[in-house]
Amino acid sequence: MKTTIVMALLAALVCSGCDDEPGETDPDVTADVDPAADVAPADTDPTGDMGPAADMAPTADSGPTGDMAPEPEPAWASTPCADEARVGGFEIALRDGFTSVQGQVADGVVPLDVPVVDLAEGECRLLRPPSLFCEPGCGVGETCGPDGCIAQPGNVDVGPVTVDGLAAAVEMEGRAPVYFYTFRGDLPHPGFAEGDAIALMGAGIAGGDDGVDIPAFALRGEGIAPLEVEGQTLPLDEGQDAQLRWTAPMTEGPGQMHIELNIANHGGTPARIECITDDDGEFAIPAALVDRLLSLGASGFPSVALTRRTVDRTDLPLGCIELKVESTTVLDVEIEGLVSCSFDEDCPEGQTCRLDLTCG
Repeated sequence: MKTTIVMALLAALVCSGCDDEPGETDPDVTADVDPAADVAPADTDPTGDMGPAADMAPTADSGPTGDMAPEPEPAWASTPCADEARVGGFEIALRDGFTSVQGQVADGVVPLDVPVVDLAEGECRLLRPPSLFCEPGCGVGETCGPDGCIAQPGNVDVGPVTVDGLAAAVEMEGRAPVYFYTFRGDLPHPGFAEGDAIALMGAGIAGGDDGVDIPAFALRGEGIAPLEVEGQTLPLDEGQDAQLRWTAPMTEGPGQMHIELNIANHGGTPARIECITDDDGEFAIPAALVDRLLSLGASGFPSVALTRRTVDRTDLPLGCIELKVESTTVLDVEIEGLVSCSFDEDCPEGQTCRLDLTCG
């Protein structure tokens, strides 16, 4: 009898739910279970890392927009050397009817090339040469520096130099003893188009004239459009900004405008205004700097040079060098009461041409 009861109980356990329809669930078993838990756990966002959308979306490491997509060219900005570190460099310039490629590198900074800032406003500086005095005077092959006499910096050989990206291949070597680099081959003009990528490479040299190893170096540039400036002269009036206008480039790039105003080219107090600004088509030299420059005096043939350029720099053991790709336009400057001259015949009746090339 006991055996019969045990067998009946076993059969009941094995067949529990045998009468349920396929797909049905015993409500007593599922009553405490959240139906949504089987689809998306409470701590997982279906649209996040675990969701089907994330699994199908391309990533930076896979898919048609990942490894197969071309890398964009990195943006760069013109970065000239600091005055106190510059030992030279190279320039590729659009001239009147030809494109020049030239440069030089010295074995030190020339003290007189490091100006003193007399006044600054915005993007402009009024610069004056440094006041250097050495007692006793410096000997042959020396020059006066801030802390006494130093060896006069001279040009050095930096090895063969090549330029890629121009309309023709360019290779140059420094010519001893001055080690001035200049390309004398056949280069079509203009030597580049706006936006062209340009690269200058120096091979370097081991144990140069000073026993200093100069490593290989590379500098980059970008083709710029020829500069077109509005007007033929720049009026310079006390108390007024000096307004300049030019045609802006078609495309935005790393180019900048370098403006240099010099009204003491042939005597007087050597001073100049230098401005570095965006190449957007117009700029006003602040009146405060104009007034200060006028107060220092002017000589014959004052001028302002506008230069569209890109500038890249790198540091060598000797100092900082640059590559400039540029186009320059020079305007005459008009100053009330100043008449420039080369001969007496250039002056009004009763006046003569003085040593500073002004009539008086």
